[in-house]
Amino acid sequence: MPKSCCVVSCTSNVFKNPGLKFIPLPCQIKQAERRMLWLQAIKREAPDGGLWDPKTPHTYVCGKHFITGSHVKEPLHPDFVPTIFPHRTVSDPNQKLNRYKHARKREQMSPLLKRKVAKMTAVSPDLPTILDEDHCPVDNDDADDVPDEMRESRNCLSSYSLEENDGKCRQMTGLSWTMFLSLFTFLNQFVKRRGYISLPPRDQLFITLIKLCQNPSFFFLSHVLKMPQTTVRQIFIRWLDLMYGKISILVHWPDRECFLMIPPEMKAQFPRLTAIIDCFEIRTEYPSNLKARAKSYSNYKKWTTVKYLIACSPSGSITFLSNGWGGRASDVHIVRQSGFLSSVYHSPGDQILADRGFTLQDDFALLGVELVTPSFTKGRKQLPGREVEMSRRKSNIRIHIGK
Repeated sequence: MPKSCCVVSCTSNVFKNPGLKFIPLPCQIKQAERRMLWLQAIKREAPDGGLWDPKTPHTYVCGKHFITGSHVKEPLHPDFVPTIFPHRTVSDPNQKLNRYKHARKREQMSPLLKRKVAKMTAVSPDLPTILDEDHCPVDNDDADDVPDEMRESRNCLSSYSLEENDGKCRQMTGLSWTMFLSLFTFLNQFVKRRGYISLPPRDQLFITLIKLCQNPSFFFLSHVLKMPQTTVRQIFIRWLDLMYGKISILVHWPDRECFLMIPPEMKAQFPRLTAIIDCFEIRTEYPSNLKARAKSYSNYKKWTTVKYLIACSPSGSITFLSNGWGGRASDVHIVRQSGFLSSVYHSPGDQILADRGFTLQDDFALLGVELVTPSFTKGRKQLPGREVEMSRRKSNIRIHIGK
C-alpha cells in the first residue's frame, strides 16, 4: 500500500503529494514515551473507545502536521511531536519555533558569559557576579560535583537538603534515607544521561518519589525547580517506567515458608493468615470520550479513577497487584477477573482478611480458603457485643494494608 497520513480527515498520500515527507510513528519498544505523545497529539479513537494504537509499523504522519515540515529528534523542539491538526487551533505555529530558537541561543551564549565574568572577577575580585541559575544551566555530568551548600541554596527540592535525615526523607518520599540511596544506586546504572536536563539523576528520582507520595502538581514542581512543565513530566514518566521495568519483580507471591513468619499479634487471632486484600483508586483527568468517562467514574470518589486490587502479606510486603480497572468496576468484579481466585496463590485452610464489601465467601470456599470480613448488621439495628468485638479485631489487623 502507498504511504498515507494516519491523521483523521487528512487525505495526504505519496501519490497525491510526492514532495511531502511521511514520517513513521516512533518505535513501540525503543521510543515508547515519544510514541505515546504522538498518539495523544493525533487524538484518534480506537474502536473500543480508547486511544488508538496501531500494531503495524507502516503507519505514517505527513509533514503537514509539523511546523518545519518534518520531525526533529531534539525533545525540546516543537516538532518533536506533531502539533498542527484540524481539531487543535494554533494562532501562529512559528511562535513556538521562535521561542525554541531564542532558548537555544541563550544556552549557547551562557558559556561565553561565564568566561567573561571569570575574567572580570580575576581582575577585580570584589566585582559582584551577575549570573544566576537561569543563565547557567548545570550539565548532568558535572552536577554531582556541586557542593551540598550550593545545592541547598539553589534548589530547596533537592535530595541534598535532607541527606542522612531519615525522618524528613520518609515524610517526603515514603522511604528512609538509606532505602532511597540504595534504590538510586541500583537504578542509576540503567540511566542514560541527557544533556538537556540540568537536574542531577539523584534529584530526578527524588522528585519522582515526591510526586508519587505527596502528589504536588506539575505546575508547582516546575515553578520550584525553575524548569518547563514538559521537562518535569518527562522526568517523572522516564523514572516511573524505569522503576516499573527494574523493581516490579519485587511484587510477587511468596513461598509457603514465608507465611510461617506471622507477627505474634496476628498469629494469635488468625494463625493461617496469608494475605490482606483491598482495592485502591487513583484519581485521573476526565476522559474526553464519554464511554471511557462512564466506565472510569467512581461513585465512591465522585470522580474518574483507575482502580486496582492489592494484596499484602502479614509481614507487610506487597504480594499481588492487579491490572487497572475503571472506577466503576466493583471490588467483587475485579477480584473475580484479576486471577487472584486461583490455586496458584491459595491452599486449603488459608485465611484472607478483607473489607465487608468483598462478598466472596463462596468463591474462596471453592478453593478451601476462609475469607474473613467484618460482620454485617443484616437488618439488625445493632450487632451483638461479641460480633462487635470480633469485627474490631479484624479491622485493626486489616488496616495494615492502608499504611
